[in-house]
Amino acid sequence: MYKLTLLTLLGFFLFTANTNAQSRDFDGIWSGTLTTSNGDDSELTLYIEDNNVYSVYIDEDGDRAKYKMNEVIWSKGYGEQISFVWMNKGGVWTETQMYSIVWLDSDRISVYHLRHVSNEDEYDTNTDWGYTSKGILRKE
Repeated sequence: MYKLTLLTLLGFFLFTANTNAQSRDFDGIWSGTLTTSNGDDSELTLYIEDNNVYSVYIDEDGDRAKYKMNEVIWSKGYGEQISFVWMNKGGVWTETQMYSIVWLDSDRISVYHLRHVSNEDEYDTNTDWGYTSKGILRKE
């Protein structure tokens, strides 16, 4: 009986801590334009559900779908923010993209983005390049 009571109390505290940690509802599809540190614009659409963030792509039927093919995907919400990171590797390159997402209001989120790519070269070392971008996404 003691263990059951302890587990029930622990579950209650964990549930309360988790619900208080995320104070905004980010759920939905968000899209907009990010401007890079080079001055270029890129379109971005994110699908957010229960603090899980996914890139969006057009599938073979022409519908938008969650992109889950990156080898590493992680997202975590806290307060008015969500952080989203994905990593991928192919051939001689490895890539990391990080997104810091801030709730502005029920129709807008602010996004700061970092892309960092490394490439193996012929001297058994790596070269790297990257950029930052930022912008506002609107809820669809």
